[in-house]
Amino acid sequence: MRGGEALGKNNIVASLDLGSSKICCMIGKITDSGDIDILGYGITASSGIKKGIVINVDLAVQSISKAVGQAEEMSGIKLSQVVIGLSGESIKLFDNRGVVAIPRSNGEITHQDVERALQASKIMAIPYDREIIDIIPREFIVDGCEGIKDPIGMVGTRLEVHACIITGIMTATYNIARCVEKAGLSIGAIVLKPLAAAEMLLTADEMDMGVVLVDVGAGTTEGSVFEDGCISHYELIPVGGEFITNDIAIGLRLPYARAEEIKCSYACANRSIASDKIEIEIQSMGETNIRKITQKDLAAIVQPRIQEILSFVLKTINDFQLDPLPPAGIVLSGGGLIHIDGALSMARQMFNLPVRLGITDSFDKEQSFTVALGLLYYSVRNKIGLNENNAKERAAISFFERAKRIIREYF
Repeated sequence: MRGGEALGKNNIVASLDLGSSKICCMIGKITDSGDIDILGYGITASSGIKKGIVINVDLAVQSISKAVGQAEEMSGIKLSQVVIGLSGESIKLFDNRGVVAIPRSNGEITHQDVERALQASKIMAIPYDREIIDIIPREFIVDGCEGIKDPIGMVGTRLEVHACIITGIMTATYNIARCVEKAGLSIGAIVLKPLAAAEMLLTADEMDMGVVLVDVGAGTTEGSVFEDGCISHYELIPVGGEFITNDIAIGLRLPYARAEEIKCSYACANRSIASDKIEIEIQSMGETNIRKITQKDLAAIVQPRIQEILSFVLKTINDFQLDPLPPAGIVLSGGGLIHIDGALSMARQMFNLPVRLGITDSFDKEQSFTVALGLLYYSVRNKIGLNENNAKERAAISFFERAKRIIREYF
C-alpha cells in the first residue's frame, strides 16, 4: 500500500521494523542531495508479535512505544507517522495486468496514466478476507513494446502494466495497524520487508539477473526471489535462529539468555572445523559446579539445526520452480545465521549455487537495523506518501476504513 504522509516537515521520514525478536525504529532526514542522515534510532525486545502476527496487543504496543520513544529522545523529534515493514505467512503474491488508453491527442504518457494502469491491475479476484497491500510494476508495455521500466514522457495510444500484486490477510494487517495506532502513530505506508532489505543488501545487477534473498531471522526465515529488478516470489518459513538457541538451552540445560550468549560467541555450523581447544564454561540448571565443553561439543548440537534450516530454504527454492536458477545465486542475510562460523560454506555446499553474505556496513555491525534503514531508503526512492499525493493518502485512509467495515460485518 502506498499512501499517507511518509515525508513530513523538514523532510523527516521514520520507519518501524516489527520483528519476532526485536522492534526497531529509525528516524532520518532527507538531505538536499537525496541522501538520508540518521537522526535517531531505538531498539527493544519484541513482545506480543510472533512470525509477523500480533499475539498480544498490549505487549506489542508497549514494545513499539519503547522503541519509538528511544528514537524520539535521540533525535529530539516527536513522531506522528511511520512507514512499517510487513511480513508473515499471510503474505501472498499475484501477477496481474492492467491496460488503459491514452486519451490525449499528443499521446504523451503522464504520471496519471501510469497511476490509472496500476489501479486497473488491481481488478482481480482475490479471497474476501484478503486485501491488496502494494502494487509493484514489473514492466510497462506501450503499444506492444515490452520491457519498459518508466514510460512517462513516451508517446503511445495504449499503456499496459505487468504488476506484482502483494496481498495479506485483512485481520493480520489490521491488527498490526491497530497496535501502531494505539502507540500514538499513524501509518504512512506498508512495505513488504524483503523490498526494504533489498535496498540495502542487493545490487541492481543482481536484481536484474535474478537472485534469491534469504533472511534468517529469530523466529522465521524469509525467502524472496528478485528477477528483472522486481520481486517475483515470496515465502515465509516458520524456523529461525531462536531454534538454534533453544537446542543449546535444552541440550546443555541452560537459561535461554545464556544459551543465546554462547551461540553468538562460540557457535559453529560444522563439527569438522570446530575447535576442540576452545573451552566454554557453563553451569547447567540444577547444578552447582561449573563445567567446560569445547566448541566441537557445541557444534554437535548446532550443526543439525542449521542443516535443517538450510534444507527448508532449499525446499522452498525448489518449490518456486525457477527455470533457470537465478544466475546471481543466493544472498544470505539476517542475524539468525550469518554470524555463525561455517554457515556460509555449508549453504554453498547444500545449495550448489553462488552464495554470499548480505551485510551492510552503512550503519550497524550487528545488522539489527537493516530493514529499518532499508524502509527509509525505499520510501524515499519510491516517493511514498509525499504531501502533494492526496490520491494515495485517500487510498491509505480507505484501506483501514474498509478493513474496519469488513471485520465488523464478519463478526
